[in-house]
Amino acid sequence: MGHSQHYNIKRTQLVQVAEHREDLRANPRLRWLFFEITSRCNLRCRHCGSDCTAAGQSLSVQDVESTLVSARPEHPMICLTGGEPLLHPDFFEIAKRIRSLGFSWGMTTNATLIDEETAWKLRKAEMSTVSVSLDGLEQSHNLLRGQPGAWRRAVCGLRSLQQAGFQPQVTTVVHQGNIHELAPLYALLCDMGISSWRPINIEPIGRACEAGNLLLTTEQFDHLLRFIRAKRFDPECKMRVTFGCSHYLGTETERMVRDHYFLCGAGILVASVRSNGDICACLDIENRKELVQGNIRTDDFLEVWHNRFQAFRRDRTGDCAMCADCAERFVCGGDSTHTWDFAKNEPLLCYQMFRTELR
Repeated sequence: MGHSQHYNIKRTQLVQVAEHREDLRANPRLRWLFFEITSRCNLRCRHCGSDCTAAGQSLSVQDVESTLVSARPEHPMICLTGGEPLLHPDFFEIAKRIRSLGFSWGMTTNATLIDEETAWKLRKAEMSTVSVSLDGLEQSHNLLRGQPGAWRRAVCGLRSLQQAGFQPQVTTVVHQGNIHELAPLYALLCDMGISSWRPINIEPIGRACEAGNLLLTTEQFDHLLRFIRAKRFDPECKMRVTFGCSHYLGTETERMVRDHYFLCGAGILVASVRSNGDICACLDIENRKELVQGNIRTDDFLEVWHNRFQAFRRDRTGDCAMCADCAERFVCGGDSTHTWDFAKNEPLLCYQMFRTELR
């Protein structure tokens, strides 16, 4: 198959995905429900998008259970996150309630609190998936996470999970301070027997905007994508290496760095509950008053899902001067919602602009 024919097939498929997105805006289907069960965290990450602290606040067991009872007809996958979810004093009771109601569940964690005993308790609690953050080699990880020893404890947590029979996915936030460590980190993860690795670019949100020296340059972003693509098509690579779900990457790159075409599911496939009970689309989206759809302590979750979320079920590019004349506007759909500037009504990050700069 020639390049032109392959390109045309991908364009056709990208349009089909965009049409599917439009159908989901009219007929949303809840597939993933995230619970920020606590905003407490034992680390102080320089790039945190939620501004988590050691104090924080938490959902109650009843908060989670009542939401799940409401959401049961949609039967989404449940994802527990934080903060650091294992800091919730009733974490395992929440896990028990999730399973008793018939849901599958997973967790995103920094793994610093996972020892052999905790890993086996997670196994007994029937956790299905787990994503562990490991942001480079030891020094760069500790610098990003704001705590000496965080890397060693995370690695120990990973090994404990493996010994308990899990196959954890490692997620690496790639920034200016660790992008040169992609190859040695890949080698380390291979030696550890990690089967799935998800390197993602640091986003211009939360504390990352304050750091000033973390965001990738155009060339570095392109290097990251080329590195992932090379590993995915390397017959010697036994690990599943994939870019995250974020960002429309253009026809040439789409499906080359992940298994699926870009589709932001915020508010059409994904909903979340913050640690204060607020119902929102994606926990990475800026916590603005107008984007809060309700609160589980005063509203029925499923009613909110079916009848609100209009801010996420419309074409936001229609009012955006930056997107107006872009040929990729329909297939892109305004890119990732969590990197949309709702104050200026424009994207904070646009890979199409990156590609223009590279030319």
